[in-house]
Amino acid sequence: MSGIGLVLNLAKDAILTQQYAIDVISHNIANVSTEGYARQVPMLEAQDAAPYGGHLFGRGVKLSDIQSVTNAFIERRLQSSTSNLSMMTEKETYMNIMETIFTENSSNSISNQFSEFWNALNDLNNNPSGIPERNMLTEYASLLAQSFQDTSSDLLNLSKEVNNSIEVSINSINEVLDQIADANKQIQLVKITGSPNDLIDKRNLLVKELSEYMDINTYEYEDGTITVSSNKGFMLVNKQSSYHLDFNGTDITWSTNSSPITNEINGGKLGGWLDIRDEIIPKFKSDLDELAKSTIWEVNKLHSQGVGLTGFTSVTGTYDVDDSTSALGIPASGLDYYDRIQDGSFKIYLYNADGDYMGDTTITIDADTTSLDDLATTLSALTIGGEDALNSTITNDSLNIEIDSSTHSGYTFAFSDDSSNILAALGINTFFTSSNARDMGINDMIIADKNFIAAGTISNDEIYPGDNTNSLKLANLQYENVSVKKWVYSRGESPTSIDVTNITLDNYFHQMVGSIGIESQSVQREKSYTEAIQEEMKATRDNISAVSLDEEMTNLIKYQHAYMAAAKLITTAQEMLDEILQTV
Repeated sequence: MSGIGLVLNLAKDAILTQQYAIDVISHNIANVSTEGYARQVPMLEAQDAAPYGGHLFGRGVKLSDIQSVTNAFIERRLQSSTSNLSMMTEKETYMNIMETIFTENSSNSISNQFSEFWNALNDLNNNPSGIPERNMLTEYASLLAQSFQDTSSDLLNLSKEVNNSIEVSINSINEVLDQIADANKQIQLVKITGSPNDLIDKRNLLVKELSEYMDINTYEYEDGTITVSSNKGFMLVNKQSSYHLDFNGTDITWSTNSSPITNEINGGKLGGWLDIRDEIIPKFKSDLDELAKSTIWEVNKLHSQGVGLTGFTSVTGTYDVDDSTSALGIPASGLDYYDRIQDGSFKIYLYNADGDYMGDTTITIDADTTSLDDLATTLSALTIGGEDALNSTITNDSLNIEIDSSTHSGYTFAFSDDSSNILAALGINTFFTSSNARDMGINDMIIADKNFIAAGTISNDEIYPGDNTNSLKLANLQYENVSVKKWVYSRGESPTSIDVTNITLDNYFHQMVGSIGIESQSVQREKSYTEAIQEEMKATRDNISAVSLDEEMTNLIKYQHAYMAAAKLITTAQEMLDEILQTV
């Protein structure tokens, strides 16, 4: 009886064990399309042998464990490639937008507006006293300034959009961190009595989602829980505890001690967004500002030494100072173009109410000592041709020069031969305003009266309405080489610049657009490479962990046959027992 009982017990355990195995296989088949599911394998092992009749007999089979088939190394590689691919995908998206912003195909592009501006200057050369030509020049110059403004605004809006994406993602990241900590808690509880494979798969999906946002590292404890940290070691999850991130509009901080970790994030969507916000956009915005600054300066430097159809009765500079007592050629002056001021001089001419030349004088400038107060005092004290006709004051931190109308009504004045660049630096008799793309505009004086467009220069102490000597110089700027800065931005470091010489304004813009295209192509190539790595890692993971229906059907048949054989054991044992009972 004991032998037959052993067979019955062995058969019963075998039936249950094969049934458990079939349950595992069924679970695999049911999750063949479930994202993140790792194939599970029933681990069967022989029961410990037991003595009977002087021998050790095996006691059948048992289910010792249900293992999830994964490879930790491959999972980490897949996690890393997921982070890299997410970063490059976001960078590609925003580089495409950058290319659209700087496209040269639009009629409103800076490139086309430059062409129209140069053409308008050439038209003015042909008829320097023509009011229609002056109107058209002002219109196209305004359109050029507007193109600079629009491009700068587009870059600013793009940066704001990226910032909004970062802010939203921080909330999503914190939710994922909480979910990972909660999954750790559940896994720790379940592992006491069984295999929490499905919970681990769920947690792995959460880790994958987190890696899409940022580059991370994970470490698993013996109790099944994990820690998650940033790639630079800032703890995000430790077992059942999560540590949130904060965003103050500029920096991402670790909420534990408010440490900024912005520059420590180099992967995932966050890494891509931060690269775009802190490197790509600032670089091209700075280059755009440099182009605008150089365009404004080169035009203003020539224009300030020219003369329009009439002289001035009053003129106010468009650039103000921070300190009127500071030397104009040093940073403390606060002038946008303080560094362009040099030792030199300029001439100022005086004409009576009939337009007759009364005289001229030369004003000497020392870049390191002459202040705005000094210049205003010097101009006010001038006597030109025996006439004390000029007053000069500082109005709203800008230089104002005007005819004393109470004593010299109808008198006018004009400028020439400025070797110090002081007139352009102060915005006296200039064409453009500002020193950056965002605020670039046309001098209000010219908008109000196109006669002040300085197409000519003073010749033989007289103003010639038909003179085009200055507009010709302005038009030739299209072909003149200038010195312009190019900027380099790297997260966590101060921006640096290099001086690019022997380049025209147009070519600088073309090179800038070309470099955007090169950067975009580089991102696309890196994304393609990362995609290939990702697909390779996914294929390797699937070969290891994914469910194969063919394999599972084979296993199902195997365990089904084993189940049927175990059932046959019970039938055989029953027949043996009946035979014994009949004999007795």
